[in-house]
Amino acid sequence: MSLPRNQQSRRRGISLIELIACTALVAILFIPIAGVIRASARTIESAQSGGSVATNLQNTLTWLSGMIDDGTVVTANASSLTLQRRDGTIVKIARSNNQLVMIDGKSTDVVLAEEILDLSVRSIVQPKPSSRWVGIEIDLVGLDTTKNRKVAVTATVVFPPQIPEPKKGG
Repeated sequence: MSLPRNQQSRRRGISLIELIACTALVAILFIPIAGVIRASARTIESAQSGGSVATNLQNTLTWLSGMIDDGTVVTANASSLTLQRRDGTIVKIARSNNQLVMIDGKSTDVVLAEEILDLSVRSIVQPKPSSRWVGIEIDLVGLDTTKNRKVAVTATVVFPPQIPEPKKGG
């Protein structure tokens, strides 16, 4: 006994419900993969561009803050900073020819950052009556040559209380 023809051909294709379920599963699996692809593209773009100007300036200030934490500020004025490092050497951080340089007076100046438009250093002083110098604020302004605009970043460094008060520069 054979089955009627309409019952034989009934199971040859896929149903609409199966198609919708399969599409939903593929979409659910594709979302994380698309996120990974986007993150990879951003990382590659960032690596090829060498990082943004703001990131480079912030990294420079982070390094400089660490150097201040590891040494002692000898003098600070509006446009430069003089530090005594742990090994006893005195270095000056200043802007020279659109570069932020570290000058130790012995070897070649070390370039910390390029395309620097301005460096300013401000004292942070405790309120009266003590008027003790407790830290410095450093502003660094650079030029983003790709977009032809100024980029400014700021770092605040607080001196530990046990370090003697540095001399204020003019």
